[in-house]
Amino acid sequence: MLQRLCILPVGSYEQHGPHMPPTVDAEVAQFVAREVVKKVGGRELPPIYYTCSEEHRDFPQTISVRCKSFIPYLEELLRSAAEKCGVVVVVVGHGGVWEAVKLVADQLNYELGPRLLAVNIWSVVKARDHAGTDETSIYLAAGGSLTGELIEVCEGDVSLFGKTRVSSFSKTGVVGCLKLSEVSAERGREMLEKIVNFVVKKIEEFTALRTY
Repeated sequence: MLQRLCILPVGSYEQHGPHMPPTVDAEVAQFVAREVVKKVGGRELPPIYYTCSEEHRDFPQTISVRCKSFIPYLEELLRSAAEKCGVVVVVVGHGGVWEAVKLVADQLNYELGPRLLAVNIWSVVKARDHAGTDETSIYLAAGGSLTGELIEVCEGDVSLFGKTRVSSFSKTGVVGCLKLSEVSAERGREMLEKIVNFVVKKIEEFTALRTY
């Protein structure tokens, strides 16, 4: 039976175009974690901001660590959290660090048993952009505040992530399209609700494994 549950938001400190702060991914993950706690209980841990964002390193708003340096730190952190919390749910708000988080969580589960559940929020809603219409809508719905002017722009495509640095196909840092007429906190709330419900379902399924 589940006795202790902690939820850890993981984001990034990376550029999100000329209109949003570099903390977007962590803030959205933190919002999801807070809403999940309301539904299932548990404790929200402070978010991790500085992760692997090497694809954005050419932009001045980005502070990144290489994944090969981040992974050992994350392993020690999750090992300690699992010891204190029992079950740790890692809510990942930055796609660029997902593979690293999943790898560490899987390896620790093989060692410790089912203690760590990693969830990638961008596997739930397939955002068409980075810092574009969808992500801006989600950020506003999560209570975020814009730090610059919204501009109409389309640059690059999210399919280019993982292949080359963002600066090679986007001058503004927006990837995909930012269409002002489509930016809406209401749209963002619909996507966030879907994400929260998905995480809650995954927690229920994961905690059921611990009864075997």
